[in-house]
Amino acid sequence: MKVAALGLGLLCAVLLSRPAWAEPNEADRATARSLALEGHAALHRKDYETAADRFGRADALVHAPTLVVDWARALQGLGRFVEAHEKYEQVLREGVTSSSPKSWTRALDDAKKELDALKPRLGWVIVVLKEPTEATVTIDDVVVPAAALGVKRAADPGFPEVKATAPGYEPFKQTVTVGPGEERTLEVTMIKAPEVAAAPVPPSDDVYRGRPSQTRRIASYVVLGVGGAGLLAGGVTGAMMLKKRSDLRSECIDNTCRSSSSKKISTYHTYGTVSAATLAVGVAGLGTGLVLLLTEPKQEATGDAHLRWRPLIGPGLVGAEGTF
Repeated sequence: MKVAALGLGLLCAVLLSRPAWAEPNEADRATARSLALEGHAALHRKDYETAADRFGRADALVHAPTLVVDWARALQGLGRFVEAHEKYEQVLREGVTSSSPKSWTRALDDAKKELDALKPRLGWVIVVLKEPTEATVTIDDVVVPAAALGVKRAADPGFPEVKATAPGYEPFKQTVTVGPGEERTLEVTMIKAPEVAAAPVPPSDDVYRGRPSQTRRIASYVVLGVGGAGLLAGGVTGAMMLKKRSDLRSECIDNTCRSSSSKKISTYHTYGTVSAATLAVGVAGLGTGLVLLLTEPKQEATGDAHLRWRPLIGPGLVGAEGTF
């Protein structure tokens, strides 16, 4: 109770005075006084999270070295040594005047003592960039300035997490184990990200506009080939049929043939049937192939490319010619 009463008295002296740092209104002072009392109570029961929150809020309303020192004590209780170190340094940088309340002078002295006790407990991490030489580096999600790379950087003891990012490289992340007063060096070598091949640009629709179907053209040539083969086979078997007919005329008199000629007669009829069938296939194939070619859609000009063709039909010739 005596400690609480003493703390309350000091707070009232600080918060009711007219500090040179700020000119808060009465409502802000009342709120800051209430927050400071809550902070002291939390600090006494070692609820450092609540204490840090309350002292931080109170200092934002009424800035005073007494509040900053207590705020640093709460941060130190949370293991956030780097932040606590900065709060003590802040009190020393800002200092106090000869006309300041005695509580402020005591706070300044406390900051010096606690800072000297805290420094040996800080961890130190040296981040050395190997590859690439420039990157965005953070320690526990706090950005490390380029000027602080390669030299000692204060870190909370424990397991600070170092991250690095750079264009064209895969993200880097590694946890460092550092104890109070220890110094650790981490060399960062990042791996280049795999290059993503650009997706091929599909040809413009203009390239394909009006182009005849390749399947249709191949089918035309196949049918024409079958037709040509049929005509050739029909011609050969027809010639063989005529040869057999000539032989039978010399053996048969008045359409009466000897029994020994029956095999030749059968072969003659077979050649006739085969010749008729293959000639029919040949004629049908040539006709179908020509129809497919003649009815094929014409290709539109694309750029400077042109396709012209015409069928060729004549004695002993079936085909087409074209220019590109």
